[in-house]
This record gives sequence, C-alpha cells and structure tokens, in this order.
Amino acid sequence: MSRLIQKLALVGLLGALAIPTIAYAQSGPAGNRPERMQRWERLNLTPEQRQQLSGIREQDKAEMKRLREQIKAAETQLRQLWASNASDAQLTQQQAQVNALKQQAQQLRFQRSLKLRAVLTPEQRQQFEQQRSERRQQWRDRNGMQAPI
Repeated sequence: MSRLIQKLALVGLLGALAIPTIAYAQSGPAGNRPERMQRWERLNLTPEQRQQLSGIREQDKAEMKRLREQIKAAETQLRQLWASNASDAQLTQQQAQVNALKQQAQQLRFQRSLKLRAVLTPEQRQQFEQQRSERRQQWRDRNGMQAPI
C-alpha cells in the first residue's frame, strides 16, 4: 500500500511539473531544450510576451530552488528514518513534512502557471493546451498508462 501511495505521489508531482512548461522553455539556450523551444516558437509570442514570461519565471526561481532543496533534505531524512529504529509516529510526521513541502511547490507552480497564462492570448492558450494534450498522449503511448494532468 505504501509503495502505491509513493507511486501516486510521484505521478502527481510529475504532473505538476508538466504544467509550467512555458516557464521552463524560456530557460537555457535553445540547444539544451530543442523540443520545448519548438513548442515555444509555435505559440508565435511577441517580444514583449517573451520578456514578460521570462520575468515571471525569474520571480519564482529562487523560491522554487529553496523548496526543491528542502524536499530533497526531507526525503533523505525520511529514508534515514526508515532505515533506523524510528517510531511510526516519527515516520508519519516526516512524511507529513515531505507532503507539505511538495504541496507548497505545487502551489507555487500553479500560481506561476496562472501568471504565465495571463500573458497569452486566447488563441495562444488554446494552442498551448493542444500541445499539452499531445504531450500527454505521447506520454501515455510511451508508458502505457494514464499521463499526469
């Protein structure tokens, strides 16, 4: 049962990471993310939109990095507790901490996605959602299961 919960949590986290694809498409040179850059280019963004999206991404970059580091540390602590003689209460408390940090990261990604969405025109939003649907279908085809949302 615990492994099922872990797998579901992982699938949920992966889904949450897929939401702000626009934000990640702006980071790094195009050669490092050719597929994302192609999707970005297909939206036909104006220079002003590109600048706005880049600014939104930069606003949350430090906070997201901090959360990722905290999640990693909390998960490491949880693994150490599992290997020790920790009580069920200690394990439960640590798992709750991991979950709370992941929830904070998911909320930050969601808020960023809302900001990014506000920059796009209705047509660009529709194109972006179509691209997301296609990526989810490709993911399903590769993995033989339901793609994260």
